[in-house]
Amino acid sequence: MADVFAGRYELIDPVGSGGNSTVWRAWDRRLQRLCAAKVLRQRHAGALLRFVREQGLRLDDPHVLSPYSWVAEDDQALLAMDLVGGGSVNSLVADFGALPERYAAELLAQLLGALDQVHAAGLLHRDVKPANLLLETTGTGPPVLRLSDFGIALWLGEPRLTQDGAVVGTPGYVAPEALAGDPPSISQDLYAAGVTGWQLLTGEDPPLTGPPPSRPPDAAGDSVVWGVVESLMQPAAADRVHSAEAALAALAPLMAQPLELPALTPDGDLIEVFDHLPPLPAQYADLADPPRPTMLHQPSEQGRWFGSQLGSRRRRTVVLAASAVAVLAMAAVVAVLTLDGQPTGNDSPPPSQPTAPATINASPVTPARNAEAKVGGTCGWQEAGNLETTADGTRVVCRQQGSSYRWIKVG
Repeated sequence: MADVFAGRYELIDPVGSGGNSTVWRAWDRRLQRLCAAKVLRQRHAGALLRFVREQGLRLDDPHVLSPYSWVAEDDQALLAMDLVGGGSVNSLVADFGALPERYAAELLAQLLGALDQVHAAGLLHRDVKPANLLLETTGTGPPVLRLSDFGIALWLGEPRLTQDGAVVGTPGYVAPEALAGDPPSISQDLYAAGVTGWQLLTGEDPPLTGPPPSRPPDAAGDSVVWGVVESLMQPAAADRVHSAEAALAALAPLMAQPLELPALTPDGDLIEVFDHLPPLPAQYADLADPPRPTMLHQPSEQGRWFGSQLGSRRRRTVVLAASAVAVLAMAAVVAVLTLDGQPTGNDSPPPSQPTAPATINASPVTPARNAEAKVGGTCGWQEAGNLETTADGTRVVCRQQGSSYRWIKVG
């Protein structure tokens, strides 16, 4: 029987973990959909501030994976986001090694496009690396990358949560000036993108200290993608390409060429982004998402799509101001550290209603149904506004009636 977080998110099975959190495949009862639920697993105010701050990111870009909702309860918090099942770029390189230049350029262009939007919104990612680049399950079609994990991201001009002199990021991907103590900058994200591009082209992990070596001897001297990677990896920030948009422009000649599919490794192996998620447990099997499109852009439109990104990339972003995010994060900390078992949370949009304690039992047959919800039955004040489905399939909402709260039939 699945645990239910804040009366809304049924945690089905863990699909990943990080330093401070675990990512679960979950069922969102309110939206009636599968999602990824990132749950903070240590009670630490600084980590929680970073964690809840992720929900302030709202970027309208197909290559950015941002949370759509958050809730906090007891000493834990949860972020809900799209479920992406194709593993990461790190696992892709581990499976297939060095990737063909045009295929590597496709992934690098999508990463640079995502960073272009992130930086335009006034945000620094600070942990760009292949493990944080998730892939949609596209099989042998064009790869679709999603930049994820904004847990240590920083708004430009925002006070830093780390002590002065502390280095934030993953060894091997941290720019030399960051190691020397320089303040966070866009250029540091670009350096990490360059190291990621180097890894795509070589199939190797970068050295933990010092810059990656230059292009291998068998790389063509006029290689466009190698030229872009090297411009991103310049040791001195002043010599580095100045923006993701400029790097995209330098990739344009190569991106104008069609992506040959299916793509093959130098050894002739078929490159495939397959589903890395385990089968759903039997009682959840009927909740599997319908097949998704295998590509965002048709191969014949690759050149036109890429050209449309340069100079006219959409700057339509919806972000919370840094001050609002700070207030939101502090509110979550107060809720988590001072409220004894009273959940709180937020959707975008609209804000979520108060939700129920994490003791509701899900139906073992139809997880979307709540056996404890009955028409006319009592519900808790924490559940006010919650929509549920009873065991017989009736949709009900928790409403106040006099001094009590009851489940009222919808419609």
